Amino acid sequence: MEAFVVDSYRRAVEAASGGKNTVIRDKNGNPSVMVVIPKFKLEDIDASLGTGVHPAFIVHGKEIPEFYYPKFQNIVVNGCGVSQPGVDPAVNVSFDQARAYAMAKGPGWHLSSNAEWAALALWSWKNGTMPRGNNNFGCDIDAPYEHGRETSKDSNRTGRVATGSGPASWYHDGTPFGVADMNGNVWEWQDGFRTVGGRIWVVGEDGVPMNNFDTQNTKGNNAGWIDTGLCYNGNKITKDAKATANCDTAFENIAGASGVTVPAYFKALALAPVATGLKGDHIWTGTDFTDEYIPIRGGDWGTQAYAGVFNLGVTYVRSHAHWNIGFRAAYVPR
Repeated sequence: MEAFVVDSYRRAVEAASGGKNTVIRDKNGNPSVMVVIPKFKLEDIDASLGTGVHPAFIVHGKEIPEFYYPKFQNIVVNGCGVSQPGVDPAVNVSFDQARAYAMAKGPGWHLSSNAEWAALALWSWKNGTMPRGNNNFGCDIDAPYEHGRETSKDSNRTGRVATGSGPASWYHDGTPFGVADMNGNVWEWQDGFRTVGGRIWVVGEDGVPMNNFDTQNTKGNNAGWIDTGLCYNGNKITKDAKATANCDTAFENIAGASGVTVPAYFKALALAPVATGLKGDHIWTGTDFTDEYIPIRGGDWGTQAYAGVFNLGVTYVRSHAHWNIGFRAAYVPR
């Protein structure tokens, strides 16, 4: 099926949002509400990121004018991830299941990449719209008067809330036309970045990180991946064969060890902080310094002050599934 079907649903969404949102259909005809994310340059965000187009807008060496990011945390319909408002997001999916649900939608569809998530996080930081969200059992830890609509319980308290049911401050651009629920509600699997023995790998070509969303992500297959040669070791980024200490600290405390230069693209991919004042967002890394870990971002309903768009967990293997981890399927036209 043609992805950009012009029907009454798409016309209504685009008209209401001034073209900032659209509806894209997968091969089964399932409609997903998507946010149009236009290309931007690194230097327009911060000089420390380097120059040129953000890696999220480079696919196999070619610049793309935009990517389409799911407005809402996904549900699963007929084996495909779907972005719709007012629903309980899908959880209890492993990384490999989430990736399969995204790719099943057809060409150009893929599991949200860490590069895409980082682009949104950096844009929010630059524009002063770091989103709040359901990080404190149905409300925001810093704004307890802000609530979403309950869809699950955690003991006697609110757990998950319906996608997009929070106020405008729960969207990445501070308006109802942005990406919802990047702070809390459920953690989200990210593709294109992983650690092996604590060593950091990112997707790219010739040492340059890119948004090559079709690169294979199977354990032990490193084709199309960049070995950065760096590890998270405690709150330091070190040049080691493997990590020897887990990380459990504020994201903004991460820094290069003595004598180690952290590449600018680490900041561009939100793997190292671009600044301080990142709302207490946290980073955790695994304690098994031989295993592979896949990233999750954002936090859940109980992460509280540690949740946020720079929040990063690299503590779960690809087969892990839990009631607080979901996903999103993004789209780049092919």
